[in-house]
Amino acid sequence: MSDPNKQVESMRQVRFNSIWLVPLIALLVAGWMLYQNWSSQGPVITLLASNAEGLEIGKTKLKSRNVDVGRVIDIRLSEDYENAIIKVRMNHGTEQMLRDDARFWVVKPRIGKEGVSGLGTLLSGAYIDMTPGVKGHLKTDFTLLSQPPLSTENEGVRLVLSSTEGSKLDVGALVHFRGYEVGYVEKVGFDTEKGAITYRVVIRSPYDALINSDVQFWMTPGLSFKSSASGFEVRLDSLETFLAGGISFGLPPGRTAGHPVKDMAAFRLYGSKESAANNMFSEFINYVFLFESNISGLTPGAAVEFRGVRIGTVLDVPFNGIPMDSLTSLDTPLIPVRARIEPQRLNSLDTSGAMSLQKWNELIEDRINKGVRASLKIGNYLNGAKVINIDFMKNPPPIKLKEFAGYKIFPTAPDAFGNIETKVVTILDNLSQIPLNSTFEQLGQTMGQANETLHQLQELSKSVKQLVDKSETQQLPADLAATINELNLTLETYQADGQIGRPLRENMVSLGRALNELQPLLRQLRENPNTLIFDSKPRADVEPKAAK
Repeated sequence: MSDPNKQVESMRQVRFNSIWLVPLIALLVAGWMLYQNWSSQGPVITLLASNAEGLEIGKTKLKSRNVDVGRVIDIRLSEDYENAIIKVRMNHGTEQMLRDDARFWVVKPRIGKEGVSGLGTLLSGAYIDMTPGVKGHLKTDFTLLSQPPLSTENEGVRLVLSSTEGSKLDVGALVHFRGYEVGYVEKVGFDTEKGAITYRVVIRSPYDALINSDVQFWMTPGLSFKSSASGFEVRLDSLETFLAGGISFGLPPGRTAGHPVKDMAAFRLYGSKESAANNMFSEFINYVFLFESNISGLTPGAAVEFRGVRIGTVLDVPFNGIPMDSLTSLDTPLIPVRARIEPQRLNSLDTSGAMSLQKWNELIEDRINKGVRASLKIGNYLNGAKVINIDFMKNPPPIKLKEFAGYKIFPTAPDAFGNIETKVVTILDNLSQIPLNSTFEQLGQTMGQANETLHQLQELSKSVKQLVDKSETQQLPADLAATINELNLTLETYQADGQIGRPLRENMVSLGRALNELQPLLRQLRENPNTLIFDSKPRADVEPKAAK
C-alpha cells in the first residue's frame, strides 16, 4: 500500500505553468506605459481669460511656432464668475518656456486694420498660441491676451507718447519716418492725472537708431484740409494712415540729434507737424495784446510777424487769464490776446553766442519806446485769416499800459483796415455836410437864367438880321456891313440851337441829371460806409431741396 502522507505532500507542491507569463507581461507593459506617459507629461498651467470662446476640453491645442506643446484639459468658471479658468497640460521639456514674459492668446479668424489672420482655424478650430518666455522666473499662472500681439520680436525700442490734441488712434496704427513705416502702436491708455491719451509705440530695429532726445512726434491724419494766413492746404498721406491715422516723427529744422534714449522714454505727441514746429522753441517772451478792433480771423497758432518775418505764435484768442472785472474797468472795451515772441526763430537753435533772453527783453522794450506797435493784419483775403503785425509807426499812439493784471502788455495800434474804414467814414461825413439842396436850387436858377439869356440873344439876332435886310442898311459902307454880318454869325453861334449854345445847354442838363442820381448813393454811403467794399444786401441762405 502506498503511504497517504506522501500523497498529501505531493498535492501541496505548486506546479509553474507557462500560461501565467501572459498576464505578467501585460502587467509589466501597462506599468511601463503608465510610467512613460507620466514621465513624458509636462506641468499643468492655468490661463485666466475673459471668456473661453472656441475652446474645448481635450481638443484645443496649445502651440508655439505652429508646434504642439500642450492641450486643454479643463475649463471652468472662477469663483466670482467673472472669468474663465483654463487648465492646459504642457508637454515634457517645455518648463523653460514658462517664464514671466511668456504670452498666450487665442488664434481664430480675425479681420481688422492689422490685416486678415487665423483663416486656417476655419476648418481645424481655434487653438491657443504662445510666445515662449526668455526672461524672469518660472511660473504656471498666466493671463490670456484678448488680442494677439502685433509682433513677437523683442528688438527695437518702446516709447510712451502722451497727447492732449486730436482724436484717439487705435492699436495697430503705424509709425512713419518720412513716409516709411518703422513701427506701430502697441497699447493705448488714458492718464487721468494729466488728462492725456497715452500710446505705447514700438520702433523696430534698426530704425530705433533714429530716436534721440530731440525728436518730435506728431499725428498724421491721412487726409487734412487746412485754411490759414498762408492759404489753403490739402494733404493726403498713405492709404494706411488715410483709413486709420498714424504717427510720424523727425528732428526740428536746424536742430542736431540729441542723446540716445532708453526703453519707455516719454515724449509729447502733437496734433500736427505745424504744432510740433511751433513748440520746438525753449526760450520765449509772453505778452498780452489788448486790441480795440475786431479780432475775428485771428486763431491760436497764427503768426506774429515783423515786416513779414515770423517771430512768434498766437496762443489764446481771446485770453481768459485776465479777470473780466479788470477789463470792464478800462475806459474803452478791449479784447486780450496772448501771444509769445520766440527769439530762437531768428537764430539757429544750436548757434553759440546767441543773444540771451534778458537782452531780447531789453531790445524789445527799447524798440517799443521808439515807436514799435502791434496791429492786426489780414494775411489771407480769401478766408479772412489774420496775423499780428509788429512794426515801427511814424506817429505811434502813446503807451497807456505796460503791465495789466500781472501780465506784460505789448502796445497796440489800430489795424490798417480799420484806418481805411475811418478815412472812408470821414470822407462821407464831409460829403454829407455839403449843402446839396441849396446847390441844386442855385444850379437850377443859373440854368434858367442861361436859358433866358439865350432867348434874348436869339431875339437880338433876329433884330439884327432884319436891320441888315433893310435897304437903308445895304447903303452903309461895306466894312460896317461886314462887321454887322460877323456879329450876326456870332449871335447865331450862342443861340440855343447854335454850335456853342446847344452843347452848353446839353451839358447843363446832363450835370443836373447826374447830381439828382448821386443823391441816393451819398445817402446810402452815409448810412452804411462799408458798402464801398462789401455787398449792400446780405445773401440769402440756400435752402436745400427735399429728397424725392
